[in-house]
Amino acid sequence: MLTLTENDVGEALGKIEPGLLKYCWIQANLHSRDVSTDDDFQRRFNDFYKVRRDAPWRGEYYRIMQAKKGQGIAFAEALQALRDRTGRLEASFASKLVATIDPTKPIIDKFVLRNFSLRLPYHQASNRELKVTGVYNQLCSNYEVLMGSSIGRLIREEFLHRYRWADISDLKKIDLVLWQIRDRQPNQGMHPAAQKPAGDARVVREMK
Repeated sequence: MLTLTENDVGEALGKIEPGLLKYCWIQANLHSRDVSTDDDFQRRFNDFYKVRRDAPWRGEYYRIMQAKKGQGIAFAEALQALRDRTGRLEASFASKLVATIDPTKPIIDKFVLRNFSLRLPYHQASNRELKVTGVYNQLCSNYEVLMGSSIGRLIREEFLHRYRWADISDLKKIDLVLWQIRDRQPNQGMHPAAQKPAGDARVVREMK
């Protein structure tokens, strides 16, 4: 099983500043602009979050974001809203919408899922929407375990030391580090949220 070391954290933190600056701009401008019509906001968001969808899809996405940014939106609601409006079940983009509005929520990303030994259900899976929501809930639980662990505390402390100017959530600090840990092999675990068998929805106990 793979252990995330202090060295890993240091290397990851050394890579995040360009993305961190982009992220901070997005969060600082979310509530002061009409994101459904603001081309600059959409361009920056598309660049940071790798939005590669057509104009009609993007129009629906930013209309949902604008409508919900003042009141919040749950992951299951975002997932359903995107499905209803675009005909696509967009797990990653639904989570990005939720996390932009509430930065204490995680993002579904292939690198982060791999670090937690999680995977989304196959495209043809029965009850796929429900299973996707289950994976998201498991990801939330794993982040909670990680943030309470010694390595989670180390990430927050080192982040504060390097990027004191960045006013972002503790979860996002850890998320930015995990996104940089891209050389992990599938089915390898991480110390704070240990490996679990595929399909097992239990929260796995932190390894001591």
